[in-house]
Amino acid sequence: MNRKNFTLMIKTFSEVYEKSLNPYVIETYFELFQEIPDSQVAAITKSCLRKCKYFPRPADVFEMLSETPERYIFKPEPELTKEDIEKNKAEARKIMDQLKGGFNMPETAKGG
Repeated sequence: MNRKNFTLMIKTFSEVYEKSLNPYVIETYFELFQEIPDSQVAAITKSCLRKCKYFPRPADVFEMLSETPERYIFKPEPELTKEDIEKNKAEARKIMDQLKGGFNMPETAKGG
């Protein structure tokens, strides 16, 4: 977890639980939480806010990490290669050409 995400998480906890930590404890938390992926910070924070009655201890945060469902974890989209982009453009052009021709409906379906 980077410093920005860590600061946001700790500030959120401090506000919600109306508790402040001394700088030494804050640094200890940061050292422990560095192994947490940034993509999971928001989900962990929400889980802690839902389940913890008191300011989360590191063990609480790591418990939420282990319980965070995969569907709540942001995963960046893979980067497209130039070939992928060109293929997508060609497919889009093909679809647009098909739509320009209109919909060919049989005479019986025109309401006649």
